[in-house]
Amino acid sequence: MTGNAQTPVEHVSEDVVARYRRDGYVHVPGVLSADEVAEFLAEATAQLDAQSVASWDAEDGNVMDWVVEPERVSPVLRRLALHPGITGIGARLAGRPLRLYKSELLRKKTSGSAPTPPHADAPAFPIDSAPVTLTAWVALVDVPVERGCMTFVPGSHQWPDGVPSVFEDPFQARPSLRWFPRVTVPLRAGDCTFHDARLVHSAGVNATDQTRISLTTVYMDAEAVYRPQAGAEYYDPTPDVAPGQVFDSDRYPRVGG
Repeated sequence: MTGNAQTPVEHVSEDVVARYRRDGYVHVPGVLSADEVAEFLAEATAQLDAQSVASWDAEDGNVMDWVVEPERVSPVLRRLALHPGITGIGARLAGRPLRLYKSELLRKKTSGSAPTPPHADAPAFPIDSAPVTLTAWVALVDVPVERGCMTFVPGSHQWPDGVPSVFEDPFQARPSLRWFPRVTVPLRAGDCTFHDARLVHSAGVNATDQTRISLTTVYMDAEAVYRPQAGAEYYDPTPDVAPGQVFDSDRYPRVGG
């Protein structure tokens, strides 16, 4: 695929869709134009400075800082979370209409950075959506390998016996995963990756002099149900629908046609 200022959904070929479903991830270049990147990066930087920022700190340094649901306070970042190019591609990859679950504004610092350990996202989400939950990871700056880009374990989303818990090292829980190939995907600003919520992935340290800033947005099946699990209350924030109900509220708009 070649870059395009707004990457029309029709540019996501059937081969790309098939590769996403086989591998559990795909890289789509040039989803955002340069003007869009500039606007969204400026707003993201302002929000990271203005909002209450959560930090994930490990023994070897800061994994990342983040702001949960910036789309609820920033109309600009809401436009990014609901961007028709991103949501249209997500729905094409999923093969069905989706809803926005939440977005997170992420920052990986330039000093004292630690790697993001291998994990799968699905155990952190109280979502009963057997068909699909996926994440769009949007680079708002260039993210070469040295800036902590993503590494995926292709095919690791297809475990028949489920996904390890969010607190569990997937390579210890599934030792054979150690022999799966791992693919590291550097991104240009405006590129996106899409990955299945069950896919094992990680990110390296930021060894450069520029902060890594991205927006990651989770989309779920439009008929997904809120299904909290005892002992797995890692997700943040708490949904505003009752357990057993479809996420059918203004907070979780349908996207992708």
